[in-house]
Amino acid sequence: MTNRAKELDAAAKDIDPASLQAAKAAIDVNCREYLRWADLFSRRLETIEPEELHKFARALSLTMLGHLPTRPSTCPFCIQYGHDKSCKGCGYAATHGRCDADDSAFSLFIEAFLELGRLIYQDTIASQSACLPVETKGLLFALLQASQERTRKMQGDLPSLSTMQIMRQKQIYIGDMLLQLPLCLFSKDVQKQRCILQHNLSRYW
Repeated sequence: MTNRAKELDAAAKDIDPASLQAAKAAIDVNCREYLRWADLFSRRLETIEPEELHKFARALSLTMLGHLPTRPSTCPFCIQYGHDKSCKGCGYAATHGRCDADDSAFSLFIEAFLELGRLIYQDTIASQSACLPVETKGLLFALLQASQERTRKMQGDLPSLSTMQIMRQKQIYIGDMLLQLPLCLFSKDVQKQRCILQHNLSRYW
């Protein structure tokens, strides 16, 4: 085990079962809510007119991002050391920097995450995609299915995960879900920002 791995393991071992369970419960809620929305999107997709596909893709992408486990309620460290403890004794802060520090791992990640959401929200002009409307619908349907399958897997894995595993699996899950964004329908700026986010995500845990 490397020194870094030992540091992370030590930080994770200080998390009590109640904090871990609370984080799991919050992640499960996010998963269930996303699956509910994804089902609605899947049923709605059949009736979407070609000129509305870009708007549909934006709404789907923002919904997906909004249900990823990025909030303090999905982090066992924030649950245990936040609020009245003000991060005192937090192993994540010790290994990654305090989340409210400008150069911390989480701060750089969440800044890039929010910027991606902003760019998608403001991406009002459809990209010059080579896909025909029927092909675009097929792509969106495939991405929806893939994101649902991945979310169900995350949800199914939750009960058996340790603190160390849940932090790593959150990182992997977020990365996998970012791959389900329909980037071919968005501007180059959106595509570039996802790359920045993926890079910053690599430091998340």
